[in-house]
Amino acid sequence: MLIVQKLYIKEFLKALIVLGLGISLIFSIIGLIDKIDEFMPHKPPLKLLFEYIVLTIPRYFHYLMAMSTLLASLFIFSQAIKRKEIVIIKAASGRMKRILLPFLVIGLVLTLLGFALEEIVIPVTAKRIKAIRNQITEKKKEVTFKDGTLYMRGKDGSIVRISLYLPDKNISKGVSIFRFDAGQLKERINADTAEWEGSAWKLKAVTLYDMSNGKISSLREMAYPNIESPKIFREDLWTVEEMSMLELIKYQSRLAEAGFKNIKLSVDISSRLSYPLINFFMLLLGISLSVGGDHKALQKILHAKSASHSGVIAAGMGLLISLVYWLGYSVFLSLGYTGAINPLAAPWIMPLIFALISVYLYYQIPE
Repeated sequence: MLIVQKLYIKEFLKALIVLGLGISLIFSIIGLIDKIDEFMPHKPPLKLLFEYIVLTIPRYFHYLMAMSTLLASLFIFSQAIKRKEIVIIKAASGRMKRILLPFLVIGLVLTLLGFALEEIVIPVTAKRIKAIRNQITEKKKEVTFKDGTLYMRGKDGSIVRISLYLPDKNISKGVSIFRFDAGQLKERINADTAEWEGSAWKLKAVTLYDMSNGKISSLREMAYPNIESPKIFREDLWTVEEMSMLELIKYQSRLAEAGFKNIKLSVDISSRLSYPLINFFMLLLGISLSVGGDHKALQKILHAKSASHSGVIAAGMGLLISLVYWLGYSVFLSLGYTGAINPLAAPWIMPLIFALISVYLYYQIPE
């Protein structure tokens, strides 16, 4: 590896870490400040507050990585142009695409890092953040959620298992209720479906097993007031960011088997693949805009006479491009959620547009 390549890589990584982690830390502190009114009445220890801040950093870093990558590449290479370093490299018969080759590898590494964050790090930290929040507010965990199945204790001390809960419809599938008396199983109630109606759950297609008398009876439906309201379920359910892609796919399969189609979940699963890819193309775009050759007017603006102005302009351009990307990405996600466009395709439209633009500009870089 050439000395100049090592220099640019070092400067790029330094800028990426400062921008990405620095802004993430600021957002993490702001997030804690938003929770102060909820936390302070319970007088939480500083250790928990510090842990809360640290654990939220990976999530924000994941969201900000694409923007930080673009800003870092624009800043480093616009400064290199300003200092005439690129001219010197070309004058010494240096081939720009060969000089920039290590940055393509870095782009791939950043993409893999994005996958690792959303699949490994963020689900673990998100669960721990929820546990810290419950610990600070002294909220007892009333529902256990695993692989789409809910376990909880009823108001009468019974144990309730719900095989599949549909939060958007307040419907439970595969309900089993185990009622005890003096530590012995007294009765088991199985229901195909339970729906929240007013102030109680209505069980449908019910089978009653009376363990004390050995009798089995069936009912078309029955009200059961001893299961908590759906509000409790929503508070303790795992969110999308708390689940890996494999867990999301399993949950989606269980919904499909139960006859329910969740369009939003399909969009979220597809976005798990598309989201990290933009890191590679943002790096490619930042390099191409800085040293490319098919956009002279743009380069003239970017490479202002004053070095300080050049840095400010690079930052402004990076923020503007990032804003355009996130607005477009959010719009297409919303269209996917509503079913206006294919849910699987919605998260890929903006990444593909930016991929085409960045690849085209990269190949316009003069040798």
